[in-house]
Formats: sequence, C-alpha cells, structure tokens
Amino acid sequence: MEPCAIHACLVTPDPLLVTTFTDACSELGIEVRAAACERFPEELARAKYEAVLIDFDLMPNPLAMLGAVRQSSANRNAVILAVTTEAGHGRQALASGANVLFGRPFDAKEIRRILHGSYESMVRERRRYFRCAAEVPALVIRSSSGEEFKSTTMNVSSSGVGLRAPVPLDPGEEIQLVILLRETDVMVRAIGTVIWDDKHGKTGISFKCTNAQHQSELDAWLDAQFAASGPEDSQNKKKSL
Repeated sequence: MEPCAIHACLVTPDPLLVTTFTDACSELGIEVRAAACERFPEELARAKYEAVLIDFDLMPNPLAMLGAVRQSSANRNAVILAVTTEAGHGRQALASGANVLFGRPFDAKEIRRILHGSYESMVRERRRYFRCAAEVPALVIRSSSGEEFKSTTMNVSSSGVGLRAPVPLDPGEEIQLVILLRETDVMVRAIGTVIWDDKHGKTGISFKCTNAQHQSELDAWLDAQFAASGPEDSQNKKKSL
C-alpha cells in the first residue's frame, strides 16, 4: 500500500458491489481491499483504513464487525459505510457508529455520490497518521545535562520524529527539540521523549510542541507535504466528478 494513499476495506460477498465500489474508488485514487468475514479482525489488526464498507444485508453479525472497527486502535475513526436495505438495520448501524447508509438497489452514480461526500473525512483521517519522509535540520538538547548536538530528521509527523543523531540516546530520556522546517524560516520547538535508539545513529522521539502556534505551523507544513505526496491528485479527480 502507498503510504499517502486513501485505503478502503470492503466486507461483502456481493461481487457487483465490490466491482462497482472499486471502480468508483479508483476515480478518486482510493485503494480497495476486500476482506472475508472470517479474516476481518485480522485485517483490522494488520492495516490502517480510512473507510470500511460493511454489508448489513448479506454479512452475518454485521453489528459485531462495526463494533470491531470502532474498537480498533488504528481504524476507530474510519468512515463506515453500511449497506442497509432494511430500516431497522439502518437505525442499528447509525446507533453503533456508521457514518453513511445506502441500500439496494444501487448503481455506480449513487456510489460515486456517496464517495464524493465522504472523501474529505477520509483525507482528514489519513492526514492524522501522516509521517513525512524529510531530511531537515534539528537541534537536540538533553534535559538531564544540557548537552546540545545537531542532527537531521529522517521523518516528521505532528507528534513524533525519526532522527539521525551523532550520539546515542536512552529510551525514556527527556529532550528538548528544535526543528527547522524545510523551505521555510519556521523553527518548531518541542519537548520530547526518546522512544527507541538503535545505538547506530538512528533514534525515534515522541514530542509535544511547546505552544499552539508551533503546533499550528508544523501542521500547516505537514499539510503541504501531504498534499504534494499523493492526495493532491485525488483532490483533482474529486473536482472532476
């Protein structure tokens, strides 16, 4: 799976629904995977999805499947599309956390309309997990000793960073971090904790920006990187629908 693509999981035995939904998703650059009922919990554990379609008409125990999505650490905020021809099933699906309902008979135009309306939510969910592969300068200050050293990022997210560091750091160690964002003059300051260090020059840090302005500037920069790395093409396709 491409790291910046939008991903959808389909849980239905209906080949027409799979084909129609997959064709409509391809127009938006959404990658689709069909999951068998018995493999669904495994699929939620192994992959991150921005959308999940559950067929309440044809799948056994669809409410349990919907609940599994909402309880999944990686997929709990996914857009859930429920195929619910019976009104009672629709009420149950909405009460359990479904976002979109549609029933049979359906056609390609309706599926495209549904995806068009849900696409922005899928992009926001993907953005939350986006980690930008970028080499930008960073300054690390060890809180315990005040030692400072320059490093370079390997990747950056809104709450974490991978670094190439000249000295090893200790897991659990508190540090101060200053990141100079590429193609800007913005310096983001944060307080971080070392999550891992391979003792060969690579380390992972979880951090929180020191104030709301720095977080906003970092998020704006990540938004620009995210748009340039894939979903921008999908946005252009969305506008053409």
